[in-house]
Amino acid sequence: MSFATIVSCCCVLFFKKDNINVVSITVLILAMSLLEFFAFSYVIPLESETLPMIWLGSIVYGVQLILFAITCLLLLMRIRLLKVFCHRYRDVAPTYAEGLIALSLFLSSLLMGLMFVENALRNAVDLGFKGEFFGSLTKLTVIYDSYEILAYAFRSITCAFLVSMLFVVEIDTSKLAEPVKSNH
Repeated sequence: MSFATIVSCCCVLFFKKDNINVVSITVLILAMSLLEFFAFSYVIPLESETLPMIWLGSIVYGVQLILFAITCLLLLMRIRLLKVFCHRYRDVAPTYAEGLIALSLFLSSLLMGLMFVENALRNAVDLGFKGEFFGSLTKLTVIYDSYEILAYAFRSITCAFLVSMLFVVEIDTSKLAEPVKSNH
């Protein structure tokens, strides 16, 4: 999933490198995707014979939850951050895509949070919880069974909105201002 997002980001950056709004949104998504790609390719194992599933799942879903949540937050604060840190850019403006990309990232964060909780419940016996109730939780896979479909859907929505910025970018805020009435 990260690879498709990285390719989408690179294409958008290639064609819209002069637009600060597109570049800032795309760089945020690209940074998140690169971190995710390198973390799960080289640092964090997705399978382990020695690490119990409670810890492996918690690390995987927790890292993704943090990545998506921070990226969503930064995207929502993008305009303020750019105005504070990049004074030379005067044309910083909201875009059509950023709110929808943030929604997709928020839904991805929510999915990772649910996966984190379900993983903890499903593997509660690894934490020492005993009994019939905790034994029955090992069969809990409601979110897990639909995880791949939902994760791919949210990521493809993010990619689609990134690519849409090639065609439509800024919101025309001049239409939002009320016309000035003359006193004649």
